[in-house]
Amino acid sequence: MKVPIEWLEELVSFRVGPDQLAEMLTMAGLETMVLPEEILEVDVLPNRGDCLSVRGIAREVSALTKVALKKSKIKVKEGSEKVGDFLKVEVRDHKLCPRYMARVIKKVKVKESPQWLKKKLERAGYRSINNVVDVTNYLLHEIGQPMHAFDASLIKDQKIIVRRANPEEKVITLDGKEHVLSSENLVIADPEKVIALAGVMGGANSEVGVTTETVILESAFFDPVSIHKTSKQLKIRTESSIRFEYGVDWLAVEEALDRGAALIAELSGGEVLKGKIDSRLHDWKPVIIELRFERLSEILGLEIPEVEIINILKRLGFGIKQIMSKGLKVVVSSFRAKDVEREIDLIEEIARIYGFGRVPSTLPHTSYPGKMVFEEDRARAKVREVLLGCGLSEVQTNSMLSPKDFEGTGIPLDKAVKIANPLTIEESVLRTHLLPGLLKVLKHNQNRQEENVFIFEIGKVFALSADPLPEEKWKVAGVLAGSPFISALDKGQVDYFYLKGVIENLFLGLGLDFPRIKETDHFLLQWGKSAEIEGVGIFGALHPDLKRSYEITKPVFFFEFDLEALFKLRASEKRYKPLPKYPFVFRDISMFIPQGLENQVIIDLIREVGGDLVERVYPFDRYQDSIAYRIIYRHRERTLTEEEVNKKHQEIVQALTSKLMVKIR
Repeated sequence: MKVPIEWLEELVSFRVGPDQLAEMLTMAGLETMVLPEEILEVDVLPNRGDCLSVRGIAREVSALTKVALKKSKIKVKEGSEKVGDFLKVEVRDHKLCPRYMARVIKKVKVKESPQWLKKKLERAGYRSINNVVDVTNYLLHEIGQPMHAFDASLIKDQKIIVRRANPEEKVITLDGKEHVLSSENLVIADPEKVIALAGVMGGANSEVGVTTETVILESAFFDPVSIHKTSKQLKIRTESSIRFEYGVDWLAVEEALDRGAALIAELSGGEVLKGKIDSRLHDWKPVIIELRFERLSEILGLEIPEVEIINILKRLGFGIKQIMSKGLKVVVSSFRAKDVEREIDLIEEIARIYGFGRVPSTLPHTSYPGKMVFEEDRARAKVREVLLGCGLSEVQTNSMLSPKDFEGTGIPLDKAVKIANPLTIEESVLRTHLLPGLLKVLKHNQNRQEENVFIFEIGKVFALSADPLPEEKWKVAGVLAGSPFISALDKGQVDYFYLKGVIENLFLGLGLDFPRIKETDHFLLQWGKSAEIEGVGIFGALHPDLKRSYEITKPVFFFEFDLEALFKLRASEKRYKPLPKYPFVFRDISMFIPQGLENQVIIDLIREVGGDLVERVYPFDRYQDSIAYRIIYRHRERTLTEEEVNKKHQEIVQALTSKLMVKIR
């Protein structure tokens, strides 16, 4: 909406420049820019119909600059003839037209508008038509109340009827277009015909022209939904329909009518008949809202002086019915009745005028008395933190799959939960494993030349149960493919040992000892390159058949753990262990391993023979069929001697060769 600054200055005296004024309005919620010739372009949101007028913007400027709004008195010089003797109004649908008012001006001379009026309208974006129509547009833009002027001689029996249109009834509007109406459309009619689309556009058959001598001036309050439907159905959007859709001011209906009649009489030399017709469903009853100071401070996070709160509300046009020790009883003005309905609305009004920039920036408080934080939530968050730290990216996939996803992975479909009313066959089965969704993400990325994919998901899987509802379990799963190294010079690829390192980090991050693992023949994994943590989950190289099913050529490694089982491994309490005072000594053993011998068996034997002197054992290198292990020796109470370490190390070597038949390199 265009607001000429000189027009704005007639309603409120402010001492800020156009650019500063535009910034102030923008920060208060009305995005504003400055056009050439000192005209403001204001973007008014649908809930702020009160700002679709110069006076509405003036109220905002008054509140922001702390300058009182100028007030003017309305004086209507009336003749002796009564309006009721000339005009009759019948409202047949008060639901769609709660209030309809009219005045009559006789002895009118329709002519060109004076220069001051033409200039104002042109700067606001309106085309000057004549002194009668220009008055309605002038007040529409200044007050925000649409009005319409009829040529009384073109209205049958000088009777206006506000009703719903008859099915297939037709009307030609002021733009010369014919419209076919329905019973959803509210119209203004006389006993014979439709003379206007209520709140949208007048009819050509009652237009004010140079021959008009008597004008019927209409001002009304129409139902916003009804006007919106008519405007949308007939594809007519006018300045009037926009304001009625946003909601007009109940009390401005009469004010605009009086000012319009007085101004038309002044500019046309006419005479206003005595009185006015006012057909209304009810009287205006203002809403009273209680505003608590404590609640305002709680929401905004700062204390605003009570005097300033009251002044802000008054400058915005609200009334103060009662000032209490803990708050106010605020009377909502008629022009804000549409969007200010609750205490929080008043708080928002105070905040935007006080200045959002003056509200301190703080992090949101997510805790509150009685809030429960479940230990499982903390544990899942820790799992997420560790895996992200290992370089994996979290993904979220759909828990609803297609039967083809089960076929492609070999997961039994008969144990899956079928959805009773699926939207599509592609989302008709609940997942029993997280793998299908992860493989889809992997394939999607690799099809777009993203070769290095390290992803994980924390989510629920579902299984059939004896209860009506399926069993739900939280699981964490991951897929690793490509090179884990950032440098393009390093051509290394993820392998079993890299995956095992990620899992070891996960256990370490959760404060768990890494459990015993054993080789597995799980159908999702490749034999010889996979392992199982009993009761917890599996990890290893993806089965070649699954890779072929998803058209993946490069090595892929996968893990999936039951989070509930994983969390049960945690000790009920943590015990402090002091850092060792004495240095460690390490020895390496490189050996050829017989086929089928598990890594854990080797580690267990080393720990058994080494006793308390062995602090840690882990494989650190592999070459063809040989694996190198590092053994860390340390005594808790003294420094070990070279002889002690060599003796114990030799015992371990002998045990490995005699009991496990390894061959030392």
